[in-house]
Order: sequence, then structure tokens, then C-alpha cells
Amino acid sequence: RFERFLRERLGGVSLDDVQSTNHRRADYLCLRGLVAIEIKSLEDSPTGRMDHLLDELRERDDWPMFLGSAPADAFIQNMENPEEVRRDVIERVGRGVINPLKKANRQLEAHNNSYPRARCVRVLALINEDNEEYDPHTVSYILWHAVRKILAGKPRFEHVDAIIYLTERHATIRNNKVTFPVVSVGGPALYDAPWKAEVVQLILDRWGGLTYGETFSGEAVEDFATIDHIPEVAPRSERWRTEYRRNPYLRSLTKDELKDRFDEVALLATLPMLKNSPLKLPPEGSQLAMQCWSDMMEELAERAMPITEL
Repeated sequence: RFERFLRERLGGVSLDDVQSTNHRRADYLCLRGLVAIEIKSLEDSPTGRMDHLLDELRERDDWPMFLGSAPADAFIQNMENPEEVRRDVIERVGRGVINPLKKANRQLEAHNNSYPRARCVRVLALINEDNEEYDPHTVSYILWHAVRKILAGKPRFEHVDAIIYLTERHATIRNNKVTFPVVSVGGPALYDAPWKAEVVQLILDRWGGLTYGETFSGEAVEDFATIDHIPEVAPRSERWRTEYRRNPYLRSLTKDELKDRFDEVALLATLPMLKNSPLKLPPEGSQLAMQCWSDMMEELAERAMPITEL
């Protein structure tokens, strides 16, 4: 779809159509050669690297315990050195982002040598199709720091003027519409030549107009959540989790109120398991109690509250 956008909205010409694929160059020339765009997909999943890091962290004495599952950041928040651990996480995830950036920098340099032009904006379009770890906040952080690194007196990625990051694995709701993030990270060239920033903004506006009908500027990248894959047939516990994420009714409770509610929910969830229970719940009551327990675990994980705080 992005390549169709380049052809239809930016007058893009695929250089694969006019040149040998063995020749190193950008993928598309757009706006009559004013913009050279290299397209890279984030295909290298960081899951294996993250699993290895989490295995190491579980051996530490300060590894917290949660009821049920919890996102990795909930565990990290409760460790003794969360910022140091987060840097390790970003380093593991960042490898899958920096490698395509390195390749694009070389290809755009070669393109510049093959198509010398006084005015040209060199753009890397980085596309994530299905890796939830590449959330817009993490990727923008990695890219922002990468393009500002200096080696031998020059920007490390001096041949990339700007990076546009697209992901449809993350979204938010704006004006009752599912809204996807589009992150733009500018290199030093955009500050030295402000007209290049205007060209990048033109690309963003046209992309938003084609795909979503309208764009919203200034949305915080932290506001976008991962889109879960929901199968047609799912276990009852997974359906409960999905229902609670759509309606997190416990979110309005204070921490102390949530602790009180935890005691109530734990008591009701325990009753069906007791051999001589003082209170016999009907089958539908037992199922409701288990669903409330599932909702409680989801909320505790969202708030990063380990067992030690209950």
C-alpha cells in the first residue's frame, strides 16, 4: 500500500523498473526527483533477544512476583535499577531498527553518487507490519538518538535526511476513529535546510489524506497501544482479558480501593475451590467470580502492582 501511495500521490518512479536490481540505489524517486525514498521493513523480531534478557533478569533477587501474567515493563518498574534495565531492553530492540538504518544510509549515499542533485531530500520509510515490540515510543527514541550520533566529526547517518516510521500493530482512538501513528524523525540536515522539513511534512500530509482521511499532529507516541490479535475461537480466559481491556472498570479505583476490592474478589474466587465452603455459589456465580479474578489480575498488571503490595 505504501508503494501505491508513492506512485499515486507523489508521482513516484520505482528505480527497479529503470535499473538493475544489483545496483545500489534508493527504491523510489518522487516529486520529479526531489525526494529519494528507501523502504525497509522491520522483519527482524526482537522476541528471542528479549526472552534471553528476561531469563537473565528472572535470576535476580529483585525480580518481582505478579499474580498471573504482566507486561515486561511492569516487572522492570519494580526492580532496583529500572532505568538501567530499560537501557538493556532498548539495546536489544534497537538492533532490529539500527541495522535497516545502516543499510539505508549506504544505499542513499550510493544513490546520491549515481543521481547527483543540488536539492534532494533522502528519506527512509521504515515499516512495521506485525512486531508489537516495535512500538512508536521505543522506535522514535532509538531513531532520535541514532541520527544525532557523531562519528569522525560527521553524523553517523549523514545520508538519511529524515525517517518516517509506519506501524499498523499500534493504534489509538481519536474522534471515535481507530488512528495509527506516523512518526517522523529528522536528521541534522532538516535543521540546516528547513525546506527539507517542509517536504517531509508534505509527504506526511498526503499519506494521512490517502489512508485515514485526516491527520492529527502532536499526538504523544506513548498514547498508542498494541493491537492484539484476536482469533475467531479463543479460550474463555482470553475472552475475559479482551473484554476487560475494552472496559477497564477498575481503572477509576484508587490504590487503596483496589486493594480492598482485591480482598473481596479473592474471597469469592476461592469459595468454589473449598471442599466445605460456607457459601455455595451457583455455576453462573462461580464463573462470574473467576471472571472478576481475571479482571483483577489484568488491572494489577496494568498498574505494575506486584504481590508484595497487596
